[in-house]
Amino acid sequence: MAWNQAAFGMRLKALREQKGLSMLAFGKEIGTSASRIKHWEEGKSAPSASWIVTICERFGVSAESLLTGETASVSSEPLSAMAEAAGLDEIADSFIRAGNQRYGERDGREKMMKEITERLFRMDERDLRELLMIIVLKSRNV
Repeated sequence: MAWNQAAFGMRLKALREQKGLSMLAFGKEIGTSASRIKHWEEGKSAPSASWIVTICERFGVSAESLLTGETASVSSEPLSAMAEAAGLDEIADSFIRAGNQRYGERDGREKMMKEITERLFRMDERDLRELLMIIVLKSRNV
């Protein structure tokens, strides 16, 4: 499913209302302003990838459901077994090494976040699912 900023805003508003929070309270929960929440909900702007992760972690929702409105099918195979079979640890390590070379400079973090944010909304569903799997695996290993 393609990115739809207005639909995302409606899903975010529904999540906020489901939790019984005002825009101000929701913003405080994730560390931002009510006006930013309002802009996201109205589809005037979109949150960065880091904001998506923060919202998902804080409110226990999947990035896929928040971004697209769809829920991922759940495999009966544990994620750790899937990760081992796919060699994701090795893949992740190679990305980290490449990232350190590309973003290791003084403004590296900001440059990386900007690039992720710009690319996130152009990704197709398959790539978003893979990204979600990596996020889940990394959060379980923390």
